[in-house]
Amino acid sequence: MAARAALCFLVLYVCGADARGADASKPHPHQGILQKYERQPPKKYGISVDGIPVERLRSGKPVLKVLSLKSGFKRAVSIQDVPAPPDVVWGRIMDLDNYPKMVEGCTKCAVYRKKRSLSGKQQVWAKYRICAGPFSMEYFIEHTYEPSKNCMTFHLDYERLSEFSDTVGYWYVERVEDGWSRVYYSADSQLPSWVPGFARDKLIQQALRQSTSWVDRHAQRAMGKGGAEPRPLLRRIKQAGAVALALSLKARFLPGVQPLKAPREALRRLLRK
Repeated sequence: MAARAALCFLVLYVCGADARGADASKPHPHQGILQKYERQPPKKYGISVDGIPVERLRSGKPVLKVLSLKSGFKRAVSIQDVPAPPDVVWGRIMDLDNYPKMVEGCTKCAVYRKKRSLSGKQQVWAKYRICAGPFSMEYFIEHTYEPSKNCMTFHLDYERLSEFSDTVGYWYVERVEDGWSRVYYSADSQLPSWVPGFARDKLIQQALRQSTSWVDRHAQRAMGKGGAEPRPLLRRIKQAGAVALALSLKARFLPGVQPLKAPREALRRLLRK
């Protein structure tokens, strides 16, 4: 979820786009552009840890990948070992009401519907609000979690109008040795066609860095192992860097477009703190 927040606002900074407004009383303009994930093992999607040393997976930082799909879209993947059993990890991922306390940039996550089947499958619908600097964006997500498959998938709730065009994603948690869990996060995002390829990869990589780190941090805290919060100064530096990158891309690829004042002012405020 944090990845979507970072990616969304980087695109907003670059585009200077105004959000059209989320509305629960109106349907989304389509029923899905991106292909939805199925709840199956990561290898079915070509995602594996082959060739990745265990030490790197357990370094406290996610292993990041960006895969190019035949459809032309980009698939963002984050893999990280977490020193907690799967039930603790899933406890954090499915604790949607507490996302504002755990996920940086998420200021609201309100569950508005739940459904549970006899097989144990859980469906949860929630409204998100994410913020970065002076911008905010709201959208509605449908999550489907199947404990028997160690997997949760998500996509927009197309019965409600979101400020995201489309997003689909996938969580998978497997038990590994020594009481650890291997956490896989994957998401597909549609970026504007005018954003060049190298910039898309850079934006997605920057967003991915937060995707599993918050799970690691809060799973450790639940296990009584610490898991310190990000340092405020480091957080501001990262936010400032994101704004600066977006302004640079705007200047390079949209030279005729008048730059927004808001991102520049946000950058100055971040650096002054």
